[in-house]
Amino acid sequence: MISIRTPAHDEFDSLERAHWTVEDWKIVFALAAFFVIMVAGSWQRWTQPIIDHGREMNVPARILAGEQLYVDVQFLYGPFAPYFNALLYRVFGVRLATIHVAGGICAWIILLTIYWLSRQLMAVREAGLSAGLVLVICAIKYSGNYISPYAYAALYGVVFSLVSFALTVRYWRDERPRWLLWAGLLAGLAFISKWEIALTALAAGIVAIALSSAVSRRVLWRDALRFALPLVLVPAATLAFVLSRVSWRMLLDDNHILFSRMPPQLVYFNGLISGLGLLPKTFWQTLSSLGVFALWFGVIVMLGALLARKRDEGWVGLARTGFAITATGLVFWIAVRRTFGLQSEATLLGAMPIILPAMMVTITIQVVKLRGNISRELGLMLLFAVFAQVSILRVILRVTVSGPYAPFYLPVVIVVSTFLLFSFLPAVVGSTVALRDGVRRAGMVVIGLVVVGMAVATIRRFQVYSTFEVSGPRGGFKTEPKFGMPLAGAIKYVGEHTSEGDFLPTLPHATTINFLAERPYPYRQEIVHPAFLTDEEAITRLEESRAPLVLVANLLTPEFRDRVFGVDYNPELWRWINKHYHPVARFDSNESQGAQIGDAPFFILAFERN
Repeated sequence: MISIRTPAHDEFDSLERAHWTVEDWKIVFALAAFFVIMVAGSWQRWTQPIIDHGREMNVPARILAGEQLYVDVQFLYGPFAPYFNALLYRVFGVRLATIHVAGGICAWIILLTIYWLSRQLMAVREAGLSAGLVLVICAIKYSGNYISPYAYAALYGVVFSLVSFALTVRYWRDERPRWLLWAGLLAGLAFISKWEIALTALAAGIVAIALSSAVSRRVLWRDALRFALPLVLVPAATLAFVLSRVSWRMLLDDNHILFSRMPPQLVYFNGLISGLGLLPKTFWQTLSSLGVFALWFGVIVMLGALLARKRDEGWVGLARTGFAITATGLVFWIAVRRTFGLQSEATLLGAMPIILPAMMVTITIQVVKLRGNISRELGLMLLFAVFAQVSILRVILRVTVSGPYAPFYLPVVIVVSTFLLFSFLPAVVGSTVALRDGVRRAGMVVIGLVVVGMAVATIRRFQVYSTFEVSGPRGGFKTEPKFGMPLAGAIKYVGEHTSEGDFLPTLPHATTINFLAERPYPYRQEIVHPAFLTDEEAITRLEESRAPLVLVANLLTPEFRDRVFGVDYNPELWRWINKHYHPVARFDSNESQGAQIGDAPFFILAFERN
């Protein structure tokens, strides 16, 4: 069994590494400057204009207008985010900028928390690089970000869970039970934001209390109570309030709060997200990522040998080790890829669903062998591994750095990955302090180049692709012309041909138009995914609303199995619209001219009531 070793056994002391110094402030200021540059480079380009983002803008505005969550508005997550954003709208105005500022503040809180957490395992510069990697992969990236997330429920849930985890780490590190009370409170707030994200804080708290009990050689019931009491009371009180206004059946069956009574299309979608619906391909893909991880580390080891060549004669042997690791990783990756016919989707972080459990098992075995003589550092590594592993459960076989969901499960995974590259693995391959330091510095160089490269690529992509401005009375954003041109045309037409107070159905998922044009939406379902809205309910509500105009966006949904609105799902509604309404306008981009419903390009059709 490999003994877990870090640089704390050499030139670093774990307590000193956790102590805040002037160097930490320098890194924080540098991180802040980097954050400002990324925000400026992506200015007003954070919003993906369709599907989830329209819901995030519009639901708090509907609550502020008097509609009730879960009854008048279907919502799949906890109530904290929409009610909190409704409060922000009330105080600061119903404008898109209001929630963007909230997202930006949350982004900075996450980055600071990640830096602090990284410092518990790494020295100042390594922790800065870890936080920088979170900035370019999670906080501000073209495919997803914190300023305008796919779900503010996820954003607030991550903030609460991460800060709760930081307090749990303080409890374990400093042996002060008082931190558990606040950790439990924040975990409870995470539960009423997005409950599956809160499981990370819950798991970390349980493990920390178990480790402390092992060290004390008795069960610490009072510590457990400090953590559990607020964690239970906050969701319980919230649930009691919600159930006083909403039935269990509507909450669970219609809003799917606990992934309950999900339609087959939503089950299919979750299978794609987790990778479990694509077995065994996704398992082989994850396995092949081990080769990529070894390939990265092998290159770092060879570079580290070159950096250490003037300090230690053993650099030649280290270079050979690095070459062997590189060759093994490359051969393994190619072999798995060709054997199972995989595409080149394997990534460095894609191997973490295998690496994290291996870490947890290895550390747990050592903890058991030590019989209570557990070092604080060993316990910290177990806490980080557990938090990271639970965070990726929803995407267990599809861990990737792209997509709208990645920012919400990757932060601590990135911390653990950089810790492995900067500390643990150098201690495994390096026989002397000089060799280990060479590998560590090489890892920092490589990750530093990755951070800079991704930052430049992200800003360039924002500037090159998101060039079309979409605006309305409540604000605006810049996006790709293929989306922006139809949306801008539709918003202008709605403003000219409808009146304030007129209901505006924007099907199947384009309520960004409702928010920016200040027009009420007639359906409970902000996003009409396949099987979310029955034809009967849709037609009845449309008749009752007397909507003078209906907008239908051509946006395919193959991730839900049923691809085309009006063809694969809600065909009766589509026929009813064509019978009782007539086409009056079409809003295209340069790419969608002549496209038909079911084709790939995005466009919007406008229908006026007969």
